[in-house]
Amino acid sequence: MKRTVIWSVVAIIAAVTLSTVWFLDNFEEVETTRWEREQKEARRNPFLALERLLQELGRPVVHVRSPAALDAIPGGGVVILDANRRRNVSQARAERVLDWVANGGYLVVAAEQAGDDPVLARLGITRYRPSALQCRPNEADKDKTTQATAAAPENAEFVEFAIPGRATVFRLRQTGAGLTRGAIDPAWHVGPSEENSRLLHYGWGKGQITVVAGLTPFRNYDLGNHDHAELLWALLDRYQPRGEIRLASRMEVPTLWQWLVESAWTATASTAVLIALWLWYVVPRFGGTLPEHAAERRGLIEHLSAIGRSVWREGGIEYWLATVRQSVRKRITLRHPYLNRLLVAPQCEALASLTSQPAKAIRAAMTAGQAGTPDEFTQAMQTLQRLDQRL
Repeated sequence: MKRTVIWSVVAIIAAVTLSTVWFLDNFEEVETTRWEREQKEARRNPFLALERLLQELGRPVVHVRSPAALDAIPGGGVVILDANRRRNVSQARAERVLDWVANGGYLVVAAEQAGDDPVLARLGITRYRPSALQCRPNEADKDKTTQATAAAPENAEFVEFAIPGRATVFRLRQTGAGLTRGAIDPAWHVGPSEENSRLLHYGWGKGQITVVAGLTPFRNYDLGNHDHAELLWALLDRYQPRGEIRLASRMEVPTLWQWLVESAWTATASTAVLIALWLWYVVPRFGGTLPEHAAERRGLIEHLSAIGRSVWREGGIEYWLATVRQSVRKRITLRHPYLNRLLVAPQCEALASLTSQPAKAIRAAMTAGQAGTPDEFTQAMQTLQRLDQRL
């Protein structure tokens, strides 16, 4: 029994060994590259591949989010300044960045696609605009600068060149419009011609400036194409092999108050002074408090006089007379009904004998339309009141 078990184990081991040898002899591990869709971080950060490459090479990247951080950059190091910075880099801030370069910094700056560019304006660089009347540079102009090796027509997809002092030939893809140098001659340039350069390099004080037509070759999709990654590393290794690398891309947009303080502080101060003067002019200035006099109390006769004047102005005399006459006639009907059968004149005579009132006054009070003045109205009301009391 034991012998059978031993031989079974030996057979299994032999089979496994032979299968392993056969598999290793017929199969080989091969690395393959598979393209996957970019993740959220890569979509948010177009320079993610560049950051990880420099981190692997021992030069980690520090992000510059606030434009104010460009005003206090530590000495030395590298600043990579992306385009679309017009709202963040004013003329004064551009001068401070160039002063930092003059003290030993290295600036890699991308040209703005359109609009004002204070950094390039200081160097005299403009965007290349082809023209049929554009003249070719003469030999005297060519001797002023050291041109990197670049032999390619303007419509070529890429340009090949070598950095002065280096034997390596790099291939750079041409994208967008080129650059035209100004009065300041670059140390060397790359491009089909001196009027249409893809890269311009300047010595600036103790530091260096490299102006590129755009940072597209160093973004996620293009960094691995041609020699873009090798070119950027060669520039950093030659001109600033030590120090921090600061990437100024997609900086925060300043608030309205920050922009007013930084770029329009004179207009802001003038407006504030004008508003203060206007408020001082229009706001009433109060003196001391005056004592409040006690309200005057009026008598009942004054209120009645006021009511009477109001009734007279509104034409209500006939209404009140008619109301009082109606009340007197009701009393006559109640107390002396036989008087209603008499005519006006005999009725007035009878009322005069009963109340000791003049018959003429009674006739005037009892007849509509007789009170044309305040005195007549008052006399009629008195007569009617006496008739009402004495009947």
